[in-house]
Amino acid sequence: MRAVRHRPSTPVVARRRGGRRGGPWPAVGATAASRRRATQQLRALAHPIRLRLLEAFARGRRTTMQVAAQLGEPPTRLYHHVNALERAGILKLVETRQVRGTTEKYFELARKEIGTVRGPRLPAAYRASLTAIAAAVFEEARAELLAAIADSSAVSRARGPVVLRMVLTLPPSRLAQVRRRLRAAMTAIQRDCKKGGTPPPQARQWALTMAFAPTMVGRK
Repeated sequence: MRAVRHRPSTPVVARRRGGRRGGPWPAVGATAASRRRATQQLRALAHPIRLRLLEAFARGRRTTMQVAAQLGEPPTRLYHHVNALERAGILKLVETRQVRGTTEKYFELARKEIGTVRGPRLPAAYRASLTAIAAAVFEEARAELLAAIADSSAVSRARGPVVLRMVLTLPPSRLAQVRRRLRAAMTAIQRDCKKGGTPPPQARQWALTMAFAPTMVGRK
């Protein structure tokens, strides 16, 4: 499973690393500490507000007050969640400023990948946390999609939301190639969207959420 990546315009995903040499997973060892850290990080992110915080801080260092204004949330609702993300090693404090008798704390993301587990097997606690964050990610995507559909001004051929589903039949030898192509496509889209410098005032955030998993057909 791929680790949670936190670029400003990318969805949250997860990755597993490890396996036997020559197989689909590289042979890399895992430590109990790294497994615990990955599990704690995913558990900390398994909340809609924290996923939104992750996306906000991915855009650069910010204070909780600045993020609250961006998200339209009261700051008092976010302090607990920011502290939880800092404790989990997802956010880090990078600067403090004294402003009119108060201390402003600036946070940014602590790393480019979150929740990476190395090794051929996923621990049960990690799978439980991964299940929770996957549910949170797709519940957020569901809410965004339904809200966009309900907005009559947003539903049009040129500007409306897009829902796609494709079912592929693949041998195991092709899976790695398809995964690479999907990631490359998302990276290319993100790179194109960054062209042109600062977005104009009328620009709006859009979410692209992707899942690539076996279907339930034939599963016992």
